Formats: sequence, structure tokens, C-alpha cells
Amino acid sequence: MIDCGMCGHAFTPEEGAACQGGCPMATGCGMVTCPSCGYEFPPESKLVTLVTNLLRRRRAAAPSATAHATRLAATQP
Repeated sequence: MIDCGMCGHAFTPEEGAACQGGCPMATGCGMVTCPSCGYEFPPESKLVTLVTNLLRRRRAAAPSATAHATRLAATQP
């Protein structure tokens, strides 16, 4: 999923791949267009996507602070 930096709308790469007809580089410019507001921006680099996915997995695997506090409170006399 891609999030628009202007309006926050989440959309698939297929939805944002359509280049606008008035673009002088109408074929192959690579820009992503938000289907909600029409904002055009470059696609996210593969390196940024890789790092973002790794950080999300790491956060998901880490135990939450709330669960840790609950365990500590349960073991305290």
C-alpha cells in the first residue's frame, strides 16, 4: 500500500500507476498519482521499503510495554 503525503489516502500501486494525460512524459515517467487528490510524487525507493518493512517486523516481534508492566505487577507481592 502507498500512502499519499498530501491527503493521507492509502492506495495500491496499480491505482497510482496511471500517468495523467496532460503530462509531457506520459509514458514512463514513473511518478505515482494519488487517485483521491491527484498529487503526484516519486515512488518509494526499494531501500526505503526494505528498511520500513524490517522496522515494522521488529516492532511487531517486540513485546509491548503494557504486557511487560502487567507481568511485573503480577509477580510483585
